[in-house]
Amino acid sequence: MLAKYTGVITSFESRDLLKTLTAHRGIATVPIAGKYRAIDFPLSYMKNSGIRNIHVLTSKNCRSLRNHLDVAKSWGLNRKNGGLTIHSGDVESDTELLVENFDDLLKSKDEMIVIAPTYMVANIDLDKAIEFHELSEADVTVIYKNIPEPSENFLGCDILEFNEKNHLTRACANFLPKKNQNISLEIFLIKRSLLMALVMSRPHNQISLKDIIYRSKNNLKIMGFEHKEYLSCLNSLANYFRTNMDLINSKTLKEIFFNENRPIFSKVKDSIPTHYLSEEVVKNSIISNECFIEGTVINSVLSRYVNVEKGARVENCIILQNCTIKAGTHLKNIIVDKNVVLEETELEGNPSYPLVIQKKYKF
Repeated sequence: MLAKYTGVITSFESRDLLKTLTAHRGIATVPIAGKYRAIDFPLSYMKNSGIRNIHVLTSKNCRSLRNHLDVAKSWGLNRKNGGLTIHSGDVESDTELLVENFDDLLKSKDEMIVIAPTYMVANIDLDKAIEFHELSEADVTVIYKNIPEPSENFLGCDILEFNEKNHLTRACANFLPKKNQNISLEIFLIKRSLLMALVMSRPHNQISLKDIIYRSKNNLKIMGFEHKEYLSCLNSLANYFRTNMDLINSKTLKEIFFNENRPIFSKVKDSIPTHYLSEEVVKNSIISNECFIEGTVINSVLSRYVNVEKGARVENCIILQNCTIKAGTHLKNIIVDKNVVLEETELEGNPSYPLVIQKKYKF
């Protein structure tokens, strides 16, 4: 790394995107692949590139986020100087909160900033992006992924267009899937002094960091760095469901979680292994520790402390922690929030419109 970087993770995505699933938590802490949370991805790829000073910007209602990040040593960020800092407040945008906390950013000697959101699921090789940024002498580098075929998986995301010199010329929302779209990961590399100048000259408090940068494309040298590996955006229930189903695929799972140089870290919990007492089928699923499996589990993701009783069937489902699926219950294409008990019922959703069973519901 040719310059020292500070990380800024923004968690201001609208909770309306995931509807009831984010009624009691922000998108940053929605479970992914059982034991992970969405914020684990930017925290991990920043840690893996040697960043040791990370600021998380979030709204005032962030109890679940603070609970998840209370042991910063899971990411090697429990440090006397720098480390992990959470900034929250009753504000309308990440820019407004950033201005309120400029003093903390100024304490760092790091010249450069990496900005990342929490709702993009990817394992970024940030070292390569940093090397590209330094060698290109760009004012700003934005990371994107090219999607060769039309895909509805990135509706609502930002599309980027570049000229023959790889300079950003256009940024707009994706409302119509087309071939060869460059999807922004909303990850930016920028000098701290330039970021502060842009934020201080913002036209209003509601504008986001990413929009401030996009608006400056005619005055700055903004260049694109292509991420060529897996990407998913948690901007709808269908995408959240699809992301977890994607990770059941062994190739995708290995690409994301089993890269020796870029591991994904999460909060460490002492737990016992899952008990499998089933005479029925358990296959092609991600099952976390401390589950008790007697029934059938197929193509599903189970968080910790899930009990699937004998005679129950769970297929193409996401079951969050501390749920009991009692005998006689059949579930397909369902998202079950935590602390739910389901007894002798049959429920089936659609992968494009998955049914969500709300937290603490008893049926």
